[in-house]
Amino acid sequence: MRRCFVVRARGLVLLLLSMLLSRTRTPCKFGAMGFEHSPVVKEEVTDSEGRAVQYLYRVPKLSTGPRALCLLIHGCAHDALDWFPKSENCPECRGLPVEVQISHLAYEQNMAVLAISSAHGCWQRNPDASRVYKILKKFSEKDGLDIGDLADKEHVDVYAFGASSGGTFVSHVLPQIFDDHFGHLKMRLKGVISQIAPPPEVQTISVPMVFSHMPKDERIARAVSHVMEEMKKSSDVPVKESELHPMKLHGTFFRDNAPPGYYETYESENMFEALKKNGYLDEEGYLKEDPRRSNWRDVVCGSLEENKLAPDSPCENNKSWTSELMNVAWASHEMRVDTFAEDLKFLLEASHYGNRAIEFEDELDDDNDFDFHEKKDRANEGPAPAPEEFRLMSQSDDGERERIPPRTNRPKKRGQPEFPSHWGPVPLMQTRDYRQYPTPYDEYFGSGTVVKWILKQQEIDRENPERVARAKEEEEASKQAKEEEARNRMGEEEGGEEEKGEIEFPKRWGDPPEIQTMDYVELPPPYGHGSSTLRNWIEENLRRDAEFRVPKRREKPAAVEEEEEKEEGNEL
Repeated sequence: MRRCFVVRARGLVLLLLSMLLSRTRTPCKFGAMGFEHSPVVKEEVTDSEGRAVQYLYRVPKLSTGPRALCLLIHGCAHDALDWFPKSENCPECRGLPVEVQISHLAYEQNMAVLAISSAHGCWQRNPDASRVYKILKKFSEKDGLDIGDLADKEHVDVYAFGASSGGTFVSHVLPQIFDDHFGHLKMRLKGVISQIAPPPEVQTISVPMVFSHMPKDERIARAVSHVMEEMKKSSDVPVKESELHPMKLHGTFFRDNAPPGYYETYESENMFEALKKNGYLDEEGYLKEDPRRSNWRDVVCGSLEENKLAPDSPCENNKSWTSELMNVAWASHEMRVDTFAEDLKFLLEASHYGNRAIEFEDELDDDNDFDFHEKKDRANEGPAPAPEEFRLMSQSDDGERERIPPRTNRPKKRGQPEFPSHWGPVPLMQTRDYRQYPTPYDEYFGSGTVVKWILKQQEIDRENPERVARAKEEEEASKQAKEEEARNRMGEEEGGEEEKGEIEFPKRWGDPPEIQTMDYVELPPPYGHGSSTLRNWIEENLRRDAEFRVPKRREKPAAVEEEEEKEEGNEL
């Protein structure tokens, strides 16, 4: 019996060892999603100088089709290979942790993601503008087998993210590309997230933008603060500021800030302990020095076996997971994923789009901008310029620039709509996704839980018309009762005013507000009843009178006045 137990124990140990040995260091995929098997596609085009332009994209394969395109623009010393993990389709992909999480978050929002490499590391207006234009045009002309439902759309909505020089490119140059080639690109730029980059001039901002920066970089922080103040004063284009502060290191810092499978828990703990033991962290766990200038690699990614704690040793700068996460913690100049979901949600709301890509319809302006541009394009009929002939209008030889009037797309409705009272309260427990509500509430956005609740209530109403009729009767009866009560109050007040006569306000207060709310409240005595606007105006004037202590005029006795008049006459 004992021998049988020993044999079984040995078999169990061997099984566990084989499972451990069979594990690989390739980062595992994110949680099981309906579209996780969509592959990364890597392609190239040739620019006007004969150089290869590399770009990668990934398109969700859901039945509803992708709702938009998320354009990803890297920073200096990086390229498009950073945005996707290594796979069979892309064995040379690096999959840096922050970039992978950003691309996956956009992908989870049912967006196609497209990453493009720059010509010389850092992004420049020339030649990168023409390269990006050529890739966008080629991508938009693909068929449904490659890009799904995007191929059938009249216009594909584009949301762009860029960091460092990429942030400058998406906020300064990209809107100009879309404006200058409005009639030739089957795409429309709907919003931009510019991270750790100086913002553009206020007068050039024509689409919703998010300026995400690190306060340690005081120059960019001051520029963002100035632009935000100016935008509030002089523009109605939605803009947002996101701050990225230093992060405190702890035992599972590396594991928690990377996609699943990048770091084991024990690896993250050993790396943290090594940094703490060798004096690279302060008492609270923050980095003492800029990791780009300190020798932290000697204790975490060293050549000796006891110092090789990071799984991506030797932790090459700009190309390793650990190097990026150390820069993330220092928070001076590095891409971050912390606020990306919130920033993307802001752009979706600001550009008035919900959980699906819909054809553009200018519902916000009286005149249709697209009709204007279509007429303008028809008036200037001509084929789209070849990619090698591309140039921005600002770079034309004659110096003239015919710019399309800036367009703003703001959400038409904010907050929550008023649902039928018989539906009851909105669910308190809600998911944290962001979707467009069904008709007739499609001007609002919120949790997918509320979307399901609305659909369920609408279905119940369709199956039970008596429920809707009864609710309408109760609502109408309640409305009539309130109107009757208001009429009675008004009648009583009018009768009282006839007896007392009309009450006038002090002349020093000026005229009452012309535009007032439609409610009916009690005013400070002796002014009876009126709107809450009038009540606030009266209370404000009473407060000012109390502060300045306006004295009442004292009447002089008649004898004293006659004597003063005689004295004045004698003097004359």
